[in-house]
Amino acid sequence: MFKVGEIVVCVNAKRRWYRLGGLQKNEMYTVTGFNPYDGGLILDEIKSPRSGCNAFAANRFRKVDYNFATSILKEMQAEQQPIPQPEVERELQPQIFALSLLN
Repeated sequence: MFKVGEIVVCVNAKRRWYRLGGLQKNEMYTVTGFNPYDGGLILDEIKSPRSGCNAFAANRFRKVDYNFATSILKEMQAEQQPIPQPEVERELQPQIFALSLLN
């Protein structure tokens, strides 16, 4: 299901009776290996303090959907582009300055 080097997203960071070592929901992690006993994921960015192989259960993660992420980024960039304003030509008006010696 998962491959080494793949980016995964945490979908379940709820604690049970054990600590999760800082695992955060909706954070992205890189798979560096697998627990040989239960297939848990060994991650580059974080280690499980309760696993002999520092692995987390694979059902806590899902693969990153790059097509979805790319489309969201495109939408965000389109929203950030400034709306072009029509140019208004202004006529120069002559101004009259009066000098006073009574200041």
